[in-house]
Amino acid sequence: MKLNVDKHAWLTAKPTQRLFAALPKGTARFVGGCVRNALLGEPVADYDVATTVEPHAVAKHLKAANIGVHETGIAHGTLTAVVDGTVFEVTTLRRDVSTDGRRATVEFTTDWAADAHRRDFTINALYTDLSGEIYDPTKQGLADIKTRKIRFVGNAETRIEEDYLRILRFFRFNAWYAEDRALDAVGLTACRELKVGLKTLSSERVWSELKKLLSAPTPFRTVNVMSVNGILETLLPEASNSEGLQLVCELEKNKSLSPDPYLRLMAMSARDELAMARLCKRLKMSNKEKARLKHWAGDQTNLQPGLPDKETKILIYTAGQQVAMDRAILRSAGASDPIEAAAWWTLHNTAQNWQWPEFPVTGKDLIAVGIPHGEKLGKALTALKALWIRSGFKVEKPQLIVAAKMLFKQ
Repeated sequence: MKLNVDKHAWLTAKPTQRLFAALPKGTARFVGGCVRNALLGEPVADYDVATTVEPHAVAKHLKAANIGVHETGIAHGTLTAVVDGTVFEVTTLRRDVSTDGRRATVEFTTDWAADAHRRDFTINALYTDLSGEIYDPTKQGLADIKTRKIRFVGNAETRIEEDYLRILRFFRFNAWYAEDRALDAVGLTACRELKVGLKTLSSERVWSELKKLLSAPTPFRTVNVMSVNGILETLLPEASNSEGLQLVCELEKNKSLSPDPYLRLMAMSARDELAMARLCKRLKMSNKEKARLKHWAGDQTNLQPGLPDKETKILIYTAGQQVAMDRAILRSAGASDPIEAAAWWTLHNTAQNWQWPEFPVTGKDLIAVGIPHGEKLGKALTALKALWIRSGFKVEKPQLIVAAKMLFKQ
């Protein structure tokens, strides 16, 4: 089988030609995601290249061709090449010497079949040269592409025990490329029986995979299978509501919204501040991620649709724009009454489109009229802001300054 190079410009692009010309003829092929996605008709975004040339020699060849090289992964056989702004990951063919479920000790090889048989899934063990010729060393990859079957290379238990993250990758690839297909029974059984190994993985690797899974267009069927098989409980005991995930995915589709993995995680979770804090800590989320999820879980604002505009905006301001949007969209998704769902969606749109008001008074303004630094200044700012909010953000700076003089000036 061959890819049509006229339909896959990345095969003939100038950066590709420069990279392959820099290496000895016949020693390099594209591999993995770019080949898989091209065959599936999915967008190609990342370019992985496999080569029989050993890493230090690869670096030498590329530098001689004035190609930028980053050697951060050279110990594992991988170099990052930057050619005219295009990034390629170039990795020497490898075979595993030993594994511990998290990382592997490898040795380099010139055997394409050996390299293919250490990969995770058959659809990721396909290679192509610049002519578009497809190489399928496992003899199963092309067949699995046609049926969109996510199948481990060789023995499923062995592949998983080499790296337990492959359990999550099994579900992630099913969510992205085979959501409407039955999961491979052999692979699913192996994932279920070896799920305890997930607890040995670093939090960062787990959260990175979960985000990718939750970013799939319609992951709820796969997530439900994870729930039934005990995978979800192992990883996310605080977030096991696959029905909530389905509802928010359907709303995103109906409203032409981009998939939002954080909103989807909320849909799977109870609005419990302590439980969400534990989840965020365990998965070592970024401060920005933690802030969004914890603010949503802990918000006590009495948000409700159908109120007068002034009261609605005061509630949105009190909750915070992102919190108000998240709460409203989740309530809209979960509402069984179409009228209620529409009302919550209107509240979401109000929060999203409202031009956020800026409190017009600063500490410097109050100091200028004689209110001293310290506790009194803080109390004055808090009281004035409360007055401003209660007015529906209508009271202007001059009136607020007058109020400050009356209430706080010594």
